[in-house]
Amino acid sequence: MSASTPPGLLRLERLLDVLPRTDALRPLAARLLASSRVDEGRRWTASGELGTTGGRIVDLPAFRSSAEAWVEESRTRLRRSVDAVARVSEGLATGDGPDVVAALLEHSDALERDGAPADAEAWAEAAFHAALTFGVPRAAEARRRTARCARSQGDVRRAQEAYEEAWTRASDADLWEDAVVAATGRGNVSVDLGRWRDAEIWYERAMDVLADANHGLSELVERGLRWRLCQNLGITHRERGDLDGADAWYTMAEETSQGLEDPSSTVEIGNGRGQLHLARGDMAAAEASFRRALVAIGAEGPDEIRVAVRTNLAEALLLRGRTLEAGIVAREAEEEAIRGRYLGRLPGVYRVLARVVAERGEGEAFVLVERALEIARGAGLPPFQEALTLRTWADLREAQGEHDLASQARTQADELLSEHPQGTSGWPDDPDHTRPGGAS
Repeated sequence: MSASTPPGLLRLERLLDVLPRTDALRPLAARLLASSRVDEGRRWTASGELGTTGGRIVDLPAFRSSAEAWVEESRTRLRRSVDAVARVSEGLATGDGPDVVAALLEHSDALERDGAPADAEAWAEAAFHAALTFGVPRAAEARRRTARCARSQGDVRRAQEAYEEAWTRASDADLWEDAVVAATGRGNVSVDLGRWRDAEIWYERAMDVLADANHGLSELVERGLRWRLCQNLGITHRERGDLDGADAWYTMAEETSQGLEDPSSTVEIGNGRGQLHLARGDMAAAEASFRRALVAIGAEGPDEIRVAVRTNLAEALLLRGRTLEAGIVAREAEEEAIRGRYLGRLPGVYRVLARVVAERGEGEAFVLVERALEIARGAGLPPFQEALTLRTWADLREAQGEHDLASQARTQADELLSEHPQGTSGWPDDPDHTRPGGAS
């Protein structure tokens, strides 16, 4: 036991160093992290300011409870798989093609909700081929699901191809809602790649469908699709530097979503407005927008979205010079990301925290940046997370007068972005129940 750890307490990093690194233990390691707690004895010390996930304290009772819940969830998933196989078998035996396709798609949906995108993609692929075999008009829908699962796993090329096929199949069959959602998803992939104008072309294709009076969609469905497209176009215009154009699209998104009773519109448009205010240098307005978005999420809202908005709020507070508040908000975001096992959000949180620590002159901010790099490289995150973290590292080195090291880090970041171009902000979203930045 290290001298800095009180007797009877075990730091997470020490346990993880001893445990074998196997695929079977990954879910349990994630739950160890989620159930761990902050070392209260270090929370307000200089070392506490620099604390990251490894310095948390293992909470064995909380871990046992979380692990037991995971075991039950696994049993439930297995039972659902058995039921899905049985349903597919019955459908094949009776020649009920529509039910075979429905069973495959419904189980794909359940797997995706459970956080198993690879398995969900496999079931979606099976649904696609079954739809073709039986002539069931759900092939485009199955392709969209394949694309979404591929995107969530970082397989951009696969996502592009599947979305484009879904768009073509839906358009040819006059399945206009499917077509709009497929085009929206394809635009979202271009946002991931930082190809803003290409994203706009796909969003505009979707808007053209909605502008056609013959699309046959109800007003509520049409407006639900349209406000998301307006929000996404606000993102692309902002990223291209057309801030007035972005403002106009956010206004259209707000007007279109009025009366829909869709809380996600308030959250997403509020977050987008906040990012636009950041781009304009209006930190007070940005803070207000992010706080309104947090209120709209509420206590029961999606934790991952709350993590993203809290991180943006911490950024606004830091840029306003309110470093203590920024640090508190960023630590709240970290706690929610850990509790919800949203490791992909932690590098962004640690980048903000590193800048907070540097601004306050409290220790080596590089500890936090290095932890962000470890997570970005070890958790299979998109390369842009590593590139952004390297840029933060370079900025901190530059501030200390270490110009050569800063230059090397920036060169490395630029090489990563040129090899794997990625978007850096915004949540291009769609009608389906995915994550921020998810696709349909």
